[in-house]
Amino acid sequence: MPIRRGPGRPKAPLRQDISVVTRSVRRLVDEAHEGNLRQASQHSGVPYGTLRDLYAGRSDAPALNTLHRLAVAYSMPLEWFLHGENRPPSALTGILPPDPELGRGRLRHIAIPLAAWPLARLFLRLEPYLLGLPAGPARPILAGAGDADACRQRLTGFLLAPLIEAQAHGLILMLGAEPAFRGTERVSSEQRREWNEVLCRLGAFWTEALADLLKRAERRYRARD
Repeated sequence: MPIRRGPGRPKAPLRQDISVVTRSVRRLVDEAHEGNLRQASQHSGVPYGTLRDLYAGRSDAPALNTLHRLAVAYSMPLEWFLHGENRPPSALTGILPPDPELGRGRLRHIAIPLAAWPLARLFLRLEPYLLGLPAGPARPILAGAGDADACRQRLTGFLLAPLIEAQAHGLILMLGAEPAFRGTERVSSEQRREWNEVLCRLGAFWTEALADLLKRAERRYRARD
């Protein structure tokens, strides 16, 4: 996907002779925010100037604390920034129950691309906040779910519920799942682009519907700094 020049993106040409760390940070910001450094700064808590200089290649030796902030904010391993893996930071991994029609007991893992930022942001903000609340009926969404995988499954099922229901009725094809949903084993780049747009629209809906909960999660995240 071409990166659009939008608000918060440096206007000057970017250096190409850049370090592994700069290349990794640039790919992360481009994938999740289409190069919008102000949005990345707001999400991660890394100062805009620090992020801008690192992205542009003017600074290629960031403090370890800066990389740690980015790793935590995007649920990425710190090593990804340091060792320059070829793949982009493509997805979080949601968990769904097994499909009974397949006759298997395997949980289904589904990719939540960072490129579908409105939905990915919800996972990144809500999950740690909800995990920090006492388990029980009063806890939103997760209720009494115990271990991390059970909580991830509960959150995934809640946020993707409209799509899961539509998939069950044959109205859409949910992509990025393993095991794959029927009919999605071979998909085109156009189908993947359309799927990302669906996830973005779903994320925008939940961002509005869960605005109060998201504000509480944001306050908790900022308070940790």
